Amino acid sequence: MIVRCKPAGCKSLLELLWAQDIDLPGDCGGRGSCGKCRVRLLSDGSYVLACQFVPKRSVVVEIEGNFNKAVRGKRSGAGHPEIRHKDTVVVADIGTTTLRLALVDRVKGRRIKTVTQLNPQIRFGADVLTRISQEKKVRRAGLGNCLQEFISQNRVWRSNPVTVVGNTVMMHFVFGKSPKGLGQFPYRPNLPLRRVIQRKQDGLKLCTLPLLGSFIGSDCTAAILAAGINQTERLTLLVDAGTNGEVVLGNRHKIVACSTAAGPAFEGATLSCGALAVPGAITGCRFYRGRWVVKTVGNKVPTGICGSGVLDAIAEAVRTGLIEPGGRLKQGERLQIYGAEPAGVYLTQADIREVQLAKAAIASGIKLLHKEWSGRPIERVVITGRFGDRLNSQAAMAIGLLPVVPEAVVKQKPDLALAGAIKAVLAPDVLKQAADLSARVTEIRLAEHPDFEAMFVESLTLTEWRF
Repeated sequence: MIVRCKPAGCKSLLELLWAQDIDLPGDCGGRGSCGKCRVRLLSDGSYVLACQFVPKRSVVVEIEGNFNKAVRGKRSGAGHPEIRHKDTVVVADIGTTTLRLALVDRVKGRRIKTVTQLNPQIRFGADVLTRISQEKKVRRAGLGNCLQEFISQNRVWRSNPVTVVGNTVMMHFVFGKSPKGLGQFPYRPNLPLRRVIQRKQDGLKLCTLPLLGSFIGSDCTAAILAAGINQTERLTLLVDAGTNGEVVLGNRHKIVACSTAAGPAFEGATLSCGALAVPGAITGCRFYRGRWVVKTVGNKVPTGICGSGVLDAIAEAVRTGLIEPGGRLKQGERLQIYGAEPAGVYLTQADIREVQLAKAAIASGIKLLHKEWSGRPIERVVITGRFGDRLNSQAAMAIGLLPVVPEAVVKQKPDLALAGAIKAVLAPDVLKQAADLSARVTEIRLAEHPDFEAMFVESLTLTEWRF
């Protein structure tokens, strides 16, 4: 992509590109450390980091990829002209990376349409802590505007309530509250916990299910309801390995939950060739007869690798001896998956270490929650989130992200948070269940647990484990 930018005061090239609706990644929040906003100046062929370069005159830059098209406008479901708009409501799952917006017919009790788009805040950083540090800028990114636009496009009555779920930080931004307290110890929220929140904001009647903790949001509450954990006798493990990872273990008698600082590694955001699940992203791979066989979104030429592909690549590399169980590359500084060095798609030693940290955070969370259940066997495993949709559960078990369990007990349900929120909209008794449930969930703060550090270190190795 070739783009011309005119200077505007002290604005960086990255800000000028954003003004043209080009969502060039800003994973590090403009600090110049992630390297994802690297572009080429056509005037002299040099490369610059867009977040650090302030043009003094008009420049023409070349950008690899088509970031303003990524993820936006992905829809499921068709228009239904017979729907009376006063009977439709909007339900949204506000993720750190993407937004899932659904149009729901309350009378017929069904979802009409679903739209997925990038969270506009992503330009200010891939993780919630980076965004908290730039609170004022992030607020102007306008999550409310995304909801307003969806409502207008679908001609929904503005007096109808909008139900939103998401992690606790995202809910602060949606409800217009400062999340600053969540950015430093003792991590106190500026919104009430463990009760349904209903408020007017940006001209909308907003409602969210109970937030369970400082980093366990209403999306987790919705996912628990959708998975039916609060109604089953079977001990169920629920894992959302997104940017703000959450792990839940329980049944109708007892539920324990924790937030895991997995970071954006499984979303691919911070890895050298990391990508969202857009056309050309490697979603799966296998090392066969000395070469990599890859699968990409849309069967396009590989341009990057998303979380599920990363998991496959590391599992295969450990299996074939390209990576040691401790995470060290046997040869060189790169695991070249597609194309030839120095280009193509690859994982560096630093990338592998980052994945180890993310998977250790989740694995140690699972182990500590299981300890709260005194070692009772897990009877069902539910994986959710965008990453969970494409994840190869065998690869996840092989590198120790998940415990080894029979394949038959593993279920992958990508849309649980949105499904749970829709369920609450369509059935008032479910909203009451959410309030009752929130009082029964016990939050385990991993950083304060005496066994966490030892379990985290133990979980860094890329090996199988079981209960």
